[in-house]
Amino acid sequence: MCAVHAARDAPAPESATAHLSDDLKVAVRRVEPIVQRYGYAGVVGSVTAEGLGIPLPGQTTLMAAALAAARGELNILLLAVLAFLAAVGGNSIGYLLGRTGGLRMLRKTGLSTAREAKLIALFQRYGGGFIIAARFLDGPRQLNGLVAGMLEMPWWAFTAFNALGALLWVGVWGFGTYYLWEHVSIVHTLLERLNPWVAALVIATVLLTLLYLLRVRRASGE
Repeated sequence: MCAVHAARDAPAPESATAHLSDDLKVAVRRVEPIVQRYGYAGVVGSVTAEGLGIPLPGQTTLMAAALAAARGELNILLLAVLAFLAAVGGNSIGYLLGRTGGLRMLRKTGLSTAREAKLIALFQRYGGGFIIAARFLDGPRQLNGLVAGMLEMPWWAFTAFNALGALLWVGVWGFGTYYLWEHVSIVHTLLERLNPWVAALVIATVLLTLLYLLRVRRASGE
């Protein structure tokens, strides 16, 4: 089934943010003008800049764009591809900046000494697994490329984990918002409160649910 037909078949509430928590609803509404004015370019710019350590709402912009896709205003498949490339590209540039600028570059982001130490400790303890989980956590999502470069993680290893994390991230907040908008605030709250490994279990559950829904939708289309 094509993305346009899928968008028309997706349940469209009177307000696309009607079932989101109040805080998330406010955040999504705040970035909706960016999506309405700049479309795909707004998502790409926000997600890419976020990967450089700039505190822009890349994730929220992706969610707002996915809701726009559910209303038929954007193509969800094109949105997902562009968001994936922006996420990988942004963190890759962040990695290169970390390799060349090191700790000085990281501290320019305004990170406190305590959070800096905690972030480095998590990286050293969990390695590539943390790069994947960090994609779903505010703060680590913006800084994991810089830290990986600063700690001189091998480029090939960082790229592999970075791409996998971006793929999962787009799956949850892109397709997840598109298909499961009624429950997205629950997932958002859980990921904010849980440790990285439990958060990974939540992510896996959401992705399995999405795969099931896609199979059901495809079967019904046949």
